[in-house]
Amino acid sequence: MKKKFSFRGFISLYITLSFLVMVVSGIILYFAPPGRVANWSYWTFLGLLKNQWQSIHTIFTFIFVVAAGFHLFFNWKPFIAYLKTKFESKVKLRKELITSSLLVILFFFMTINNFFPFKSVMDIGEELKESWTTESMEPPIPHAENLTISQFAKTINISVDVMLDKLTEKNLQFSKEDITLKELAELNKISPNKIWNMLKNPAANENSSLSEGRGFGRKSLEDVCSQNNFMLEIALNNLKAEGINADGNEKLKDIAMRHNLLPIDVANIALGIKKTPDNI
Repeated sequence: MKKKFSFRGFISLYITLSFLVMVVSGIILYFAPPGRVANWSYWTFLGLLKNQWQSIHTIFTFIFVVAAGFHLFFNWKPFIAYLKTKFESKVKLRKELITSSLLVILFFFMTINNFFPFKSVMDIGEELKESWTTESMEPPIPHAENLTISQFAKTINISVDVMLDKLTEKNLQFSKEDITLKELAELNKISPNKIWNMLKNPAANENSSLSEGRGFGRKSLEDVCSQNNFMLEIALNNLKAEGINADGNEKLKDIAMRHNLLPIDVANIALGIKKTPDNI
């Protein structure tokens, strides 16, 4: 006779396997590049895009919780019997419960307040994410792939007609001006970044503001000054004149967070390109 299908065994095995998927996808998302880079360059790992890994992690986590509920349902009697046995044998876990609860609360508090060593774990993750980033992989502005052809043309300071001519010159297929770069990329089976590299305008205005999508957050003020041939002392004075206290070795994201700014704003102010936004 065929053995009946065991739902208990099925749920237990599914929980184990889905937990492994959650662990793997969580590790991959820990070091995956930032969304602005992953979506722009179509970054993949093991053949899957970052948004696919995010979907896998989210869906398997959700189903894991549902499966855990079924597991408790199928094993409710043994679970209750176990608790009764512990109470009847007068095994007291009060100290252990209090200690574990306090530890969870402590870890929660230390995590949201960026205490060591949890801040270090998150910083390492950020460094790993940004390690994928290169100048050639950065979009001109965050989430540029969601802009239409006409909107993107304005962003890179060329006319729509010129952009359409360039697309035609590069043999890229497109049907309308309101198609987004993401849709254009999917239609031509390339990444938005590759389209951008085809359209780059080398004659950009040197006095214009720095582009937002250059990964400034991870750079120090000294790095930005060095890359733009700008004196660090003048940059510090420019920031100080706008009420922004900073150190040359400090990361722009830390300076920005302290003064409710974006890292790109800090870079532009330091280089004397623009002053502090009026809305802060």
